[in-house]
Amino acid sequence: MEQTMHTDGKSPLLTLSDVAAFLQLSEKTVLKMVKQSEIPCMKIANQWRFSKPVLDDWVLSRMGVIPQNDLSRLIEQEYDAVPLSRLVHEENVIINLKGETVPEVLAELAENAFRTNLVADRRVFLDKLVERERMSSTAVGEGIALPHLRTPSDTVVREARIVIGTSRVGIDFNSLDSKPIHLIFLPISDSEVVHLRIIAKLSQLLRDQRRVETLKTLKSGRDFVSFFISYNQELLNKEITS
Repeated sequence: MEQTMHTDGKSPLLTLSDVAAFLQLSEKTVLKMVKQSEIPCMKIANQWRFSKPVLDDWVLSRMGVIPQNDLSRLIEQEYDAVPLSRLVHEENVIINLKGETVPEVLAELAENAFRTNLVADRRVFLDKLVERERMSSTAVGEGIALPHLRTPSDTVVREARIVIGTSRVGIDFNSLDSKPIHLIFLPISDSEVVHLRIIAKLSQLLRDQRRVETLKTLKSGRDFVSFFISYNQELLNKEITS
């Protein structure tokens, strides 16, 4: 039986029963949503845990925001056939980040997003990333972090994409499992609905320990692009044969 962490804002982590009470759903329904990658979560010591700030973001995203760019419109459609590989480009992969602190790393990622024309204002984008990180760590365990804007905005973001960074030495993201971060995925979108779907796709991928270990061994932007193409091809083959 899980020990309940009450949703009073003092604890950043919620249990399955906490989330069920918060959403006024049965635990069985929430668990089904978890298994179908419909709600952001992570597994710690073989138990599902939910970040309260991320869950708040998720609830807000259910309201929906109309995205501006064509790729976002495709992702926002009820039947989302856009694979993660469409969102991963070589130019947005930073191998061995130079930054040694969270602010330094976020600045590197924001600079890459601005230089590749994904965001209109680097400073505003970075400030929003830092603001979100101050709420609670976006580390999800096992050496991985998913920094993101709390409220995606079409006034800042120009195009949906994922910026990826790796760190050989590891970065202290104040992760709940105390492990240094070696792999960072920064989802960028101009719509809260699109943001949620990208997070859900990444969460589904990162639940596969075998693939996570493979991701940590990749050495170039081309390696990452090839990985995501192969990954999406496997998912497609599975759908066809199922």
